[in-house]
Amino acid sequence: MKKKLFSVLGLILALTMVLAACGPKEPAPATPTTTGTPPASQSPTNTGAPAEEEVELPGFHIGLMVYTNSGAWFDRIKAGVDALAKETGCTITLADGATPDEAVAAVENLCAAGVDGIVDLATGGVSARLLQICQEYGVYFVAANNNLINEPGYEEFRKNPYYVGSVYADDKAISYDIVKDYIAKGATKIALFGLPPGISAAFDSRFAGAYQALEEAGMQPLTEARSFVMPEAAQNLLTQYPDVEAIFSAVNASNYLVQPLISGGYGGKIMLSLFDNDGDVAAAFNQGVVTHVVEGVNAQAQFAFILLYNALTGNTMTMSDGSKPDILMPYLLLTNADEYNAFLQRSEGGLYSWDELKGFIKLINPDASLDEMIKLAQSFSK
Repeated sequence: MKKKLFSVLGLILALTMVLAACGPKEPAPATPTTTGTPPASQSPTNTGAPAEEEVELPGFHIGLMVYTNSGAWFDRIKAGVDALAKETGCTITLADGATPDEAVAAVENLCAAGVDGIVDLATGGVSARLLQICQEYGVYFVAANNNLINEPGYEEFRKNPYYVGSVYADDKAISYDIVKDYIAKGATKIALFGLPPGISAAFDSRFAGAYQALEEAGMQPLTEARSFVMPEAAQNLLTQYPDVEAIFSAVNASNYLVQPLISGGYGGKIMLSLFDNDGDVAAAFNQGVVTHVVEGVNAQAQFAFILLYNALTGNTMTMSDGSKPDILMPYLLLTNADEYNAFLQRSEGGLYSWDELKGFIKLINPDASLDEMIKLAQSFSK
């Protein structure tokens, strides 16, 4: 009888252990890397408690994914991320991809290279697949510059234990505001310029905002020039529609439209918007070609880095319901050369300084508040 009883108890215990092993688990903190420049010891943020000994921040290997890793727009993003990586002893590996397939390949390559986490500014609209790859490798993932809420599978992949959250801006709203301003200033012949549909949720949202403003005014676009071969698309636009009064560009058009407009004598006669810009934008403002510039992705990347770093140290920041944060951060809409130059000056070494952001690092400030971090992000302005 005793043997039977022990056998039954043993079986129950074994089943319990199997079930426990099969249950969902939160990933363990990443193992810090030993490469890179060691960070300086950080004093805990003053919360009114007695002074404690300085905190040694562990460094990690972080992948930075963008759709292009060249140009002034990228340089500003990297400068902000580099500033935080230096303070935390992290090393950065770059990857780029402009299409969904390239985004998948880039994330696979970063994971295979041994990164601990990825800051992704070019999800290609396939974050569900990217999170699957990251989970397979045990790599944490945070996004910026993309509204993941609009991506397929969001309600499922947001529950992935390796999903840290996202920081994004409202591409539709800012685009609506730009075209609304064109119309208010008398433009009736408005062209749309950019990449084909389906490349990026951000690009598609920008076109949706532009169309909404046109539809509310009872207008149709003069033409929609969307192509992978943008120099040719720009040339065709200006050749076929020389009477264009405003061009809403959903991409960086500084390399495709600015010089042709200047050479064609459009200065002071055209309105043009720029996203993700590089080149001498201040000069284009002064020559009356560029009228609206959208900026601020470099700030999004810095907040995304903080979310990722906390997760890597086992201090994932969550909302009150336990979900990962998707932080809506304003864009900057710059409308003259002075505003643009001021933005460039602020961006040197990162739009936000280490002193402004270190209080949100949980190892430095155990009382770091996600709510306060969101408030700071949402107060972003010129």
